[in-house]
Amino acid sequence: MAVLGWATPTSAGLNVPIAARVVSFVQPAHAGAVPAAILFAPGNEASEAEAGAIERMTGSGIAAGRGTLKARRVPIGSMGSLTGYQVAFVTTGLRSEQGDISAAAARSSVLTISSDPVCVQAGHCVVGIATSPKVQITVNRAAARAANIRFGSAFLMLVKEI
Repeated sequence: MAVLGWATPTSAGLNVPIAARVVSFVQPAHAGAVPAAILFAPGNEASEAEAGAIERMTGSGIAAGRGTLKARRVPIGSMGSLTGYQVAFVTTGLRSEQGDISAAAARSSVLTISSDPVCVQAGHCVVGIATSPKVQITVNRAAARAANIRFGSAFLMLVKEI
């Protein structure tokens, strides 16, 4: 939402600065290095392109409140249990794997973030970030509860909950 004061990116895909800001509202707050998986499908052009864009935007780390997101690419076939990660960026082109991603994220209390609205609407991702025609952050309550992810009430007043 525009009330959070975030700029809309010029290209499609996940707006990483907004995603980092969302991570900063998780309670209890993350501090230090915050490991993030960039889940992608090798061979899927859209998924690889979005993974590359996320990787470039995070660089060697991007501030997320008191923490710093440290992202690395994880091929969907090597996802495993997501143990060791606190955040997972779910790229475009993973709809058939979203149920497995959701189950792994719930087991390991991983915050899932995607630019794919279907992932959030289906309850497979906790947070969805849309940037067109304006920035809209959507939080799926059931997915958040399943992954044991909590946000502050002030943040929840600024986003759309489903």
